[in-house]
Amino acid sequence: MSDQHWQDDRVGQTDHPQHRAGDDEGYRAPRVEETGVAQSSIFDGKGNEVVVVSTTDAEGNRKQGTGASAEEARKDAQNPKQPIGEGFGTGGGH
Repeated sequence: MSDQHWQDDRVGQTDHPQHRAGDDEGYRAPRVEETGVAQSSIFDGKGNEVVVVSTTDAEGNRKQGTGASAEEARKDAQNPKQPIGEGFGTGGGH
């Protein structure tokens, strides 16, 4: 257990730090009726939280973007080159 440690708001032990979104982001975000944007969270294979934002792009199409924060996920959703956020893929990660 030499390289493992406990982290606040994590269950169990890990041998590396894990990213968590802010207090009002991801699954902890206010209701969509309050913000106009739906948010949720997914987790990559290393236990890092990835924020998912469901919104509309500049052309009015429904899009989902992903990022380490809600702001990053909103920007990702506006990217016309990506059909969905890169956080849904198997590569990279946050």
